[in-house]
Amino acid sequence: MDITSIPLLAMLRGRMTYFAERQRLGAENIANVSTPGYRPRDLAPYRFRVPGAGSGPSRSRGSESVTVMDVTHPAHQRPQDPESIAAARGLRPERRPGFETTLDGNQVSLEEEMLRMADSRMNYEAAIGFYQKSVTMIRTASRAPSK
Repeated sequence: MDITSIPLLAMLRGRMTYFAERQRLGAENIANVSTPGYRPRDLAPYRFRVPGAGSGPSRSRGSESVTVMDVTHPAHQRPQDPESIAAARGLRPERRPGFETTLDGNQVSLEEEMLRMADSRMNYEAAIGFYQKSVTMIRTASRAPSK
């Protein structure tokens, strides 16, 4: 059995991908803090895939759950730009209303972005910790018993 096919590890990798993409969007929002009319973007809350719902990560769109097809063969065409990569992984950036709007229409709040990025970083680090502990546990279980 390949270690990458273990559902727990696949879920943790998906979670790490989600929070890495959320960090990227936060950095993009901060970079556009002085762009007139810019509205910040964020990802919809992370949802775990329901077993048996189909292959690939799932995302929620309104009241329905949509499954995104995985790239399962090296000959499959891969998206190139970050937006397409995020979409292929089931991560769709969405505009979210800002609580503060400047006179030029910009809705980015540095305080909100920094809080969101800190939250994403802590969740990413927690997922890495769980991943490392899981791999350590699998290695321990797969060793031959000592006599």
